Amino acid sequence: MSFLRCNPSVFVIDNEYEIAVWTKENGMVWITVDGYDYYAENSGVLASEVAFTRVRIPQNVLNNAKKYEIVYRKSIDRKAYFSEFAPPERAEFDFKPIEKQDNINIYHVADVHYQFEKAVKMCGYFGEQTDLFIVNGDIGEVETEENYFEVVKFTGDISQGKIPVLFVRGNHDTRGRLAELFTDYFPSNDKKTYFEFSVGPIGGVALDCGEDKRDDGVEYGGIVGEIIGTNNFHRFRLKETEWLKTAKAEGKYKFAVTHICPSQTTYDKGNVFDIERDIYSKWNEHIDRLGIKLMICGHMHDAYLLPAGDERSTIAHNYDVVFGSRHRDTMWGCAMTLSGKDAIVRFTDEENEVQESFTLKEIF
Repeated sequence: MSFLRCNPSVFVIDNEYEIAVWTKENGMVWITVDGYDYYAENSGVLASEVAFTRVRIPQNVLNNAKKYEIVYRKSIDRKAYFSEFAPPERAEFDFKPIEKQDNINIYHVADVHYQFEKAVKMCGYFGEQTDLFIVNGDIGEVETEENYFEVVKFTGDISQGKIPVLFVRGNHDTRGRLAELFTDYFPSNDKKTYFEFSVGPIGGVALDCGEDKRDDGVEYGGIVGEIIGTNNFHRFRLKETEWLKTAKAEGKYKFAVTHICPSQTTYDKGNVFDIERDIYSKWNEHIDRLGIKLMICGHMHDAYLLPAGDERSTIAHNYDVVFGSRHRDTMWGCAMTLSGKDAIVRFTDEENEVQESFTLKEIF
């Protein structure tokens, strides 16, 4: 692993994996699985003047092989003719696909806000029995490329390049001078940060609400009521609504993941965070169409259950919401086991102690 700056991460998007690799120096990177080489799609040209690479691989290929090899050639002098590269170096990683159909262990973490040491400890709750990590936004603002590296290192630290990771953007991840480059580092489809996911017997939709306030807010460089600043999330949400019309969620266990809950955007109705009710109501119609009865969220810096129809909601919804990230005096995450038709939910702290637990019955 001498050429790698951190462990790789195997991200889930659609019915594929996207392996993210960060090397210490610029060079070419590809992934070999069962004797076949996979490259980052770049219209036939292999990037060599970069230290970060993402490679898409069909899930069934990696699931069957249960291992992959990262191949790296350091760039010495890339020229129009007779480019020079160092000999290949290799690093092999085992991979643990979700093969079981029951008792699946998922650890959900959000609102890390760069407290990586605590979060890594917290994510160790299931240990080797972890089947999937959900990293659900607000890892931190992005002012420099190093900020992106810190997040990629975090996902590599918790997964060891072995356990699949579902990564969803949060509103703080949209902030900072390099926030516009998010899709250069994390899974998206044509720069769309909402997508379907399917892994093992799990299926669902990853949603992205964008920011938590109106686009014309002064926080984003706008002039209230007149001119937007850095954000145009209203139009982004309209496009996401159109996509939801044709989205699918297939599998024994179906749920939605989003950093901000569209059904409870705030504790206090009518404040600056109570936005887009019309759009989010349409989202809920499509979630109903998909037969989804569970949504997993962060953002509120607390861990609790918001049942379907709860009066605290800003708009009506027919699914239960688990807010699974406390960020107050201590940090909590959510350890969830999918068993039969039920979800066993435990809120755990950075010492892996269970603080609260309950079971959601008959939601699958």
